[in-house]
Amino acid sequence: MGAIQCRKKSTAPCQEACPAGIDVPRYIRHIRDGRFEKALAVIRERIPFPFVCGCACVHPCEAKCARIQFDEAVAIRMLKRVAAEKGGRKPAVIFKRPPTGKKVAVIGSGPCGLTAAHYLNVLGHSVTVYEALSLPGGMLRYGIPEYRLPEEIVDREIALIREGGVDLVEGTPVSSAEALREKGFDAVLAATGAWKPARMGIPGEDSPKVIDGISFLRQVNEGKTPAIGRKVIVVGGGNTAVDAARASIRLGAEVVQVYRRTRSEMPASGEEIVEAVEEGVRIEYLTAPVKIGEDQATCIRMKLGDADATGRPAPVPVAGSEYALSFDTLIMAIGQSADAASVNLEGLRNGTVHVDKGNLATLKKGVFAGGDAVTGPSTIIEAIAQGRLACASIDRFLGGTGVIPEALSEDENPALPETAPRGTTRPDVRKIALKRRRVTFDPIELAYERKAAAAEAFRCLSCDLREFEVAVNDLICKDCGYCREVCSLDIFKQSEDFNPGGYKPAVAVNTDKCVGCLRCLYICPDFAITILERKSAES
Repeated sequence: MGAIQCRKKSTAPCQEACPAGIDVPRYIRHIRDGRFEKALAVIRERIPFPFVCGCACVHPCEAKCARIQFDEAVAIRMLKRVAAEKGGRKPAVIFKRPPTGKKVAVIGSGPCGLTAAHYLNVLGHSVTVYEALSLPGGMLRYGIPEYRLPEEIVDREIALIREGGVDLVEGTPVSSAEALREKGFDAVLAATGAWKPARMGIPGEDSPKVIDGISFLRQVNEGKTPAIGRKVIVVGGGNTAVDAARASIRLGAEVVQVYRRTRSEMPASGEEIVEAVEEGVRIEYLTAPVKIGEDQATCIRMKLGDADATGRPAPVPVAGSEYALSFDTLIMAIGQSADAASVNLEGLRNGTVHVDKGNLATLKKGVFAGGDAVTGPSTIIEAIAQGRLACASIDRFLGGTGVIPEALSEDENPALPETAPRGTTRPDVRKIALKRRRVTFDPIELAYERKAAAAEAFRCLSCDLREFEVAVNDLICKDCGYCREVCSLDIFKQSEDFNPGGYKPAVAVNTDKCVGCLRCLYICPDFAITILERKSAES
């Protein structure tokens, strides 16, 4: 018999999937019980941007939600937004430690830089953030349109960081991280982001009618109205490309977005793609431009070949499939890279800064780097996670423990609750009318009301509180694979060894992810899986 014994008070799959490690089940239980202030406090233990993430996070947590095995994932991102909206204008903050006398400079005020600054300030260090642009926020402010992330929300969350004691100096470019060390800072963090547009290297790319995606979105977010004309082509398949396409729709253009692979490989958020199509963006898949003329782009059809270095099938041009698309403006949004040289640091491929991945230290003593400057373009939550790592590493460098204090709100009712019946569906996200969406940059999503939020929170399985045992009879198990097919949490794999019956049985791995949904039990045709015990962690 092979058995799984899940740990008492184990880490839930959703929390494990969150780069910043937010304790999702704990804050959802607070929402279930109507304690929105406490829910917000739990979120703020790990991130200083709950409202931002409630609006614009790519929510990797939901992809690992155990509820998927019954019906739909819990709407974790939207519940985060509810907590941020209803948790009070002056949320609980982590108690600030006494001053250490140490000074830290942070270059860049995006999510990585401000996260590190916030928690370094909490640990008692004096922190100054230098921002080259006139307002702080980095890509939060200049790279995400207001229909997804309103400027007021960015301002509100940055204001709390500033009020906590972080000094923000805007409109001040820094050309050398090491020079700040020479000015008396005990440590420096370079969190300069990835603002350098990627290029295709095709004829006509230097045309004045071609603009890169980030520059376009920055103009839009600054309140300008770029003269893009009636016909716009957007090249690329990431979130920047989709945002550029949707912004162009709102400026009155007809938009064709071209992407060289299929929808399955498109890196943009699935829900963003759906909304773009709803709003009128026409997406041409398996298509890429090969030449840009005065008012036409020559495109070629593609087919998918073998996997490339990214693990995705490589797009291969189809000979003789060229065709023309007319345009007034072409927005090139195929990616961005960091520019390590901008702060006088050594870079690797695509300009990213060379660091020790374990602590984000650069080759220059006392200088650290994090966020997109290290990883290349990533997500908000990944940048926040980099900021936390940078904070812990810098604190250790300055003589601290590197431990960021937590526990703003304890679980008041940690017993395993009854969960919603199987087959329930999450509430639809309320949105403003489609006709209005096409012509305004007003936020399109509306948060759940209290009753809907509590009902959705009730669907959470509270995986972190479950304790049980599942046994697999490897003498019976023929490894038909059904258990692996129905388990979305990667619990089972095939044994490398044969059992006495002459089969390679299923083996339970990653046992801390198992939540006792019993789908493996129900699907097993040989009755090889037996539930030995299942109980609340508090019983």
